[in-house]
Amino acid sequence: MAAEACEYLSPSCDPASFWMYLCVCLLLVCAAGLMAGLTMGLVSLDMLNVRILEMEGTELEKQWARKVRPVLERHHLLLVTLLIVDASANEALPIFLDKLVPEGVSIILSVTCVLMFGEIIPSAIFTGPNQLRIAAALTPGVKVLMAVVFPLAYPISKLLDWWIGADHDAEQYKRNELKALVALQRESGAIRQSFVESRLCDYEMESASTSSAHSSVLMSPNTQRQQPLLKPEPETEIDVDVDVEVETPNQRKRRRQHAMATGTKLNVDEVTIIHGALDLSSKTVAEVMLPMSEIYTLEIDTKLDHNTMADILASGHSRIPVYETRKSNIVGLLFVKKLIVLDPDDARPIRDLVLRKPILVSPSGSCYSMLNEFQKGRSHIALVTKETELVASCWRNNRPIPLHVVFEGIVCLEDVIEELLQEEIEDESDVYVHDIVDVWSSKAQQSRLQAVAAKAFITKKLKMLAYRARQRVRNRHETQQEAAAASIQVTVVPNAPPVVNYK
Repeated sequence: MAAEACEYLSPSCDPASFWMYLCVCLLLVCAAGLMAGLTMGLVSLDMLNVRILEMEGTELEKQWARKVRPVLERHHLLLVTLLIVDASANEALPIFLDKLVPEGVSIILSVTCVLMFGEIIPSAIFTGPNQLRIAAALTPGVKVLMAVVFPLAYPISKLLDWWIGADHDAEQYKRNELKALVALQRESGAIRQSFVESRLCDYEMESASTSSAHSSVLMSPNTQRQQPLLKPEPETEIDVDVDVEVETPNQRKRRRQHAMATGTKLNVDEVTIIHGALDLSSKTVAEVMLPMSEIYTLEIDTKLDHNTMADILASGHSRIPVYETRKSNIVGLLFVKKLIVLDPDDARPIRDLVLRKPILVSPSGSCYSMLNEFQKGRSHIALVTKETELVASCWRNNRPIPLHVVFEGIVCLEDVIEELLQEEIEDESDVYVHDIVDVWSSKAQQSRLQAVAAKAFITKKLKMLAYRARQRVRNRHETQQEAAAASIQVTVVPNAPPVVNYK
C-alpha cells in the first residue's frame, strides 16, 4: 500500500526533465493569470472615461490614457488576442503537469492553479484602484501579442465586427442618463458636505468644551487650595510660540465655508442649470411664449400725450407691439427708451416714430434655435405665428396682414434664459411695478394714493425725465454748432497791424 502511494505521488518523468517541466508549468500559470487579468483590466475600461482622463486628467493620467486608447479602439482584436493566449495557456498546463504527477493529481493541480493564480488573484489586481496604470504599463506587451497572434485573431475579430458591429467608441449617454448622472453627483456631494459640516461642528464643540474647561480651572476660586493635591511635574523647557493667533469667528466661518465648498461636488444651482440646458432643446417656443391676450399693445394712431406715456411707463415693458386697425395686424415694435426725448405736450402719434420689425418664429421652433436667433442681435423679442413667410412678405411690401393670420404670442430673450435657469428673472421694471402695487395695496396709504394721484405722479416723473433728456440733447447740439461756426473778426487800427480775434 505504501509503495502504491509513493508511486502515485512520484514524478512521471526522469529527474533531469523535472525542473524543465516545472518551470514550463509556472510560466503557463503566470501567462494564464496575466491574460485573464489583462482581459478584465483592459476590456472593462470605459472608453468615455479614458477620453475624459486624456483631456482633463493629471499629466500621468493623460500619458496612461494616450497609451491605452489605441489598443481599446480595436476592441475585438484585443479581446480575441487575449482569449487565444489565455486558452492556450490553460489547455497546455495539464499536459505538462501530467509529466510531473499522475493524471488525477495533474487535473486537481491544474484547476486549483488556474482558478486561484490564473483567474481570481489577477482579476482582483488588474481591476483595482491602479487599473489604468497597470494597463498602460503592459500595453507594449499586449501590442506584441497582437502582432504574434494577428494571423489567427484578425479574421475572427473582423467576423465579430461584421456580426456585432465595429463601433466601440465612447458611449454616448442619453439625455435622461446625463440628468440622472448630474443628480447623483450632486447627491454624493451633498452627503460629503453634510459629513464635513458635522465633523466641523464636532470639532468646534470639542474646542469650545476644552476652552471652557480650561477657563473654569483657571477662574475657579478653589484652585489655590487644590494645588497641593496635584502631582508635581519635572521642570522642562517648553517652546512657547508667542505669535500664535486665536481664531476669530470670521476666520472660523470662512474656514467652514471653504471646507463645505471643497467637499461639495455640485450645488443645487449648477444641477438646475445643467438640467435646464439639457431640457431646452426639447422645449418648443409655444411652451415658453406669453399669450397674445396678456400682451400690452398700442394702436399706431395713438397720441403720445401725458396719459398714454403714463400708461406705457406703468406697464413696465421696454418694447411694445404696435398694431394698425386690428390687433392681428402688427406693424412693428415701439421702443420705450425713445420716448425720453418726446414732449407729452406735443401729443405726437406713434405713426410718426420709427418702429422696429420683430423676429418671426414658428410655435414649433426649438428654444435653442430661438436663443441662437437672439444672439444675432437683430432683436430680443419675437412674434410667434405659423405664417412667418406671409407676415414677412407683407412687411416687406408694406401691405396689411391678412385676416386669417393669427399671432399666438411673443417670446423674448428673458423667457428663454428663464427656461435655461429654471428660475424667474425680475428686472428693474418688474421690481418697480411690484413696489407700486405693494404701495397701492397698503392699508395705511390706500386712502391717499388713488388712481388719479398715482397717474399724476407718474406723469410728473415722466415729464421731468423727458425735459432733462431734451435739455441734454439741446446743450450737446448747441456746443457742436458753436464749435463748427467759429467766426473770425478783423479789427483795423491806423498805423498798426491787423489784430485777429477768435470767438
